[in-house]
Amino acid sequence: MNMKRLLASLFVLTLCISMMPAMALDAVSSATVDISMFPELTEHEGAKTLVIYFSTDDTVKAVALVAADALGADVFEVVPEQPYTEADLAYYTNGRCDQEQADASARPGIVNWPESLDQYDVVFLGYPIWHGQAPKILYTLLEGIDLSGKTVVPFCTSMSSAAGSSATNLAKLTGETTTWLNAARIRNGAAAEDIRAWALSLNVNHEE
Repeated sequence: MNMKRLLASLFVLTLCISMMPAMALDAVSSATVDISMFPELTEHEGAKTLVIYFSTDDTVKAVALVAADALGADVFEVVPEQPYTEADLAYYTNGRCDQEQADASARPGIVNWPESLDQYDVVFLGYPIWHGQAPKILYTLLEGIDLSGKTVVPFCTSMSSAAGSSATNLAKLTGETTTWLNAARIRNGAAAEDIRAWALSLNVNHEE
């Protein structure tokens, strides 16, 4: 009987351990925002708001998903053709990030593109701040999509840098009929409730 109990306990322990990676996929790992779990997003037929984001870790992703959940918005992730490694992102090492941000012509490749933006009136655009600016992959994106007649809400995350001129420089890549709101830097330590309050405070039309 004791042996049966021991085997049963070992089976349960093994099962729990095997499940841990799958459960951990929903956990958020970020140095700047206080969001512990990603929200479970649902589809919103006829959504008028789209949240586009680029994130090399969970930080911008977490903000984007929480904002989308609050707004009932669709979500699109910008995925690079060549993923960024820790070495790529190491500042002042002449690595990939340093080189791209110093090169005005750099346009990193994107794996996927939005199928259509016709249904959206408002586009949230999230990104990290790299050397005071948006990553050059955002330039690739904006040169490849049409945001005419739409309102763009730029937001960014950073350990210390402000949004600065990042959104202003991105806006130059879009047409005259695109309206850009002021960039919002998500403060360090922001919780999900803070992100939701910020997104809703903008009073954008997100659903019909």
